[in-house]
Amino acid sequence: MRRINLLPWREERRQKRQRDFVIHLVLAAVAAVVVAFGIHSYMQAQIDYQNERNAYLESVIKKLDRQIQSINELKKRKAELTARMQVIEKLQSSRPTIVHLAENLVATLPDGVQLTDVTVTNDESLSLQGEADAQARVAAYLRRLNDAGYIGDANLVGSGILAQASAEEVGSSAGRYVFSIKAKVQPPKEDTTAADKEN
Repeated sequence: MRRINLLPWREERRQKRQRDFVIHLVLAAVAAVVVAFGIHSYMQAQIDYQNERNAYLESVIKKLDRQIQSINELKKRKAELTARMQVIEKLQSSRPTIVHLAENLVATLPDGVQLTDVTVTNDESLSLQGEADAQARVAAYLRRLNDAGYIGDANLVGSGILAQASAEEVGSSAGRYVFSIKAKVQPPKEDTTAADKEN
């Protein structure tokens, strides 16, 4: 009976299997590297795309910030111009009033009464200081002021009203009276009644 030696065939098969295993292992490693590289490339591309979008959004935001800043500056300039226009309009509207007020102060001043100081404040209050020969002239002046078109609510104010002043205090002869009057600058009574009729 002949004997067949199977050891070389088994050795060759074992070596072939070992080579196949190594080849499969290398192929698997290469495939893993390729897949990992692909995933990394894809993720990097996504990151780059997102970075580009972020950069674009930042540029747009900066542009909008500049526009907002310019709009705020324009609003500030508009507010300043509006305030100036209001001041100019107020001055324009008050100019005739000041002229009429001066006319009324001159027209209502009776003989024997002199004004030493006239002050008009921003809230349209009128302060008058002066001298008179007698108390009756001051009373007449008050009545005329209250009947004037652009002056109203005239009242004597202060301490020592209609007190007799010495020559040193008023700079004139003794026996004259000093007075202080507070009044309001207001529209003519004809205008107010006309407005009431219209309403």
